Amino acid sequence: MAANTQGITDLQLELWNTGNSEIAKQLYSEHAERSDPNGREPIRHRGVHQIASFVAEVRTAFPDFKLHLKESVAEGDHVAFHWTVTGTQKGEFQGIPASGRHIEFSGMSLDRLRDGKVVSEHVYFDRLALLEQLGAAPANAAAGGAS
Repeated sequence: MAANTQGITDLQLELWNTGNSEIAKQLYSEHAERSDPNGREPIRHRGVHQIASFVAEVRTAFPDFKLHLKESVAEGDHVAFHWTVTGTQKGEFQGIPASGRHIEFSGMSLDRLRDGKVVSEHVYFDRLALLEQLGAAPANAAAGGAS
């Protein structure tokens, strides 16, 4: 599994750091599901083409988007990633107008593999921190706005 984990890690980095949709076809199975419970409504991308479209959407809004993998752990058919992303919002993202603001936040992903490809991916991060960095939520909102 270690060699396979390294291959998955390399493909994740290449996909998110270049936006090359062909990489998505190497990384995800045709019917892969990617879920992100961080939105107002949970976001679910089904199939390699929807996942590639989402990556393109992110990279359009954040042209300098960079994924930094900090650590990965493999167990059986699962790989967990701890990552940090950085970027500058130059375009609209999920209804939030371009702010020109720099973002940096960490999160985790849990991938399930079959036949060397990701068949499901669950992504977790602090969406409030992202919204605060973009100016789309009041700073300290998590603390009820208290100083």
